Amino acid sequence: MSAAAAVWWIKRTYVAVNVVGNSMEPTLRPGARVIVRRGAGRLKANDLVVIAEPDPITGWPQIGRPAPRSLDESPWNIKRAVGMPGDPMPVGSSQRGPVPPGHIAVKGDSVYSSDSRQFGPCPRDQILGRVVRVLRTRAPHNSARPEA
Repeated sequence: MSAAAAVWWIKRTYVAVNVVGNSMEPTLRPGARVIVRRGAGRLKANDLVVIAEPDPITGWPQIGRPAPRSLDESPWNIKRAVGMPGDPMPVGSSQRGPVPPGHIAVKGDSVYSSDSRQFGPCPRDQILGRVVRVLRTRAPHNSARPEA
């Protein structure tokens, strides 16, 4: 594989994401930076995932309306995958029963997180990818504000 092809593959497969909100505290604080492998394959419970932000009223769109692949086209959230298809929905969820096929249940580490407890299960096509590496857990000490 040529160097140019390798760079192209890496840019298509991985993306760096800066954490802005508090929903994953204390695991990730605002200003944290993570590397995400694009795609929803090989997810398992406890993985950190980057998902499209659900609409505050209607939640996630139905399956078949994939989230944008560009970080600039949509707001994104980082959450913990807590249920795979067939697993029970998280305690306190507005939806009862198992996680349906083609979905995962997600939950923020903060008690103040908005997640599957409010919006139900997240369709897999709303997943940008899985966090594969945490580069830093919070903003650098010399920064005035977290990176956007």
